[in-house]
Amino acid sequence: MSTELELKFLLPGTELVQLQKILPQVGQIVHSAQHSLLNAYFDTGDNWFRRHDMGLRTRQKQGQFEQTIKLAGQQHGAMQMRPEYNVACAGVVPDLAAFPAEIWPPASDIATLQLQLTELFRTDFIRQSWLLRLADNTEIEVAYDQGEIIAAGKRQPIAELELELLSGQAEQLFTLAGNLVTELPLRTGWQSKAARGYALRAQQSLKLPDTAGVTLLAQIRATQQAEACYEAGNNAALAVAGNALQALARSVATIPQLGAWQTTSATLAHTVLLDGTAFASLEYQQLLLAVSAYLYQNP
Repeated sequence: MSTELELKFLLPGTELVQLQKILPQVGQIVHSAQHSLLNAYFDTGDNWFRRHDMGLRTRQKQGQFEQTIKLAGQQHGAMQMRPEYNVACAGVVPDLAAFPAEIWPPASDIATLQLQLTELFRTDFIRQSWLLRLADNTEIEVAYDQGEIIAAGKRQPIAELELELLSGQAEQLFTLAGNLVTELPLRTGWQSKAARGYALRAQQSLKLPDTAGVTLLAQIRATQQAEACYEAGNNAALAVAGNALQALARSVATIPQLGAWQTTSATLAHTVLLDGTAFASLEYQQLLLAVSAYLYQNP
């Protein structure tokens, strides 16, 4: 079992050349690679895995298959942190019995689940990756994925930049992200590929959050969910995002490590009401990253 600490961003493919110019300036590129990754996601007819906050996937890379189960973890701002189990498998259909017994909820009937598995959707993409070694020997995988999600005959593009800590200090991951945000038009990734696949298959539209909540985590999630709803064409999301950012401004004002972001949050709460361009601003991306770093350090 491993727990991946990853920051996810959206980045247009036209910026890939610029990314490749920047990386040698921030660290040593130990090696680079490009692979075609074919990924199939599975669940039962009643979404047993989804209901238990588990993701089940097989991946084909260079003719070899690997199956992965991701368990419940944390997701906020740009950060995603989930325990995952990776096991070799013979083909595209997972073999559930090959996973460690301790990962399953009590009374799980693995044999029945195996019989009920069905392929839901695919996420096929080309991954360009670089192993980046920083001055303190922290190692980070920088990966750019470009391809598509395919579900029930429908397709959505994939254009994502992922930064994953392999070894060393987590703070360096956030520092690297902060540097890249100032150099590239990054947008904080809100949904995983799996979450997007489920929504595409079910033809589900995002729902506006009812409230921003009282916790920092709830406020940042409400802000990002409102942003996603606006990008999907719901203009009413701007008012929800403004309220969430106002609540966030009040929260960060009480936290010494984040107090400097109070003015930024309040300003964004006002400007986001105009036309939503605040979502693409550098200040907004930096705010999300700062809150992500704080929540990681103070779970």
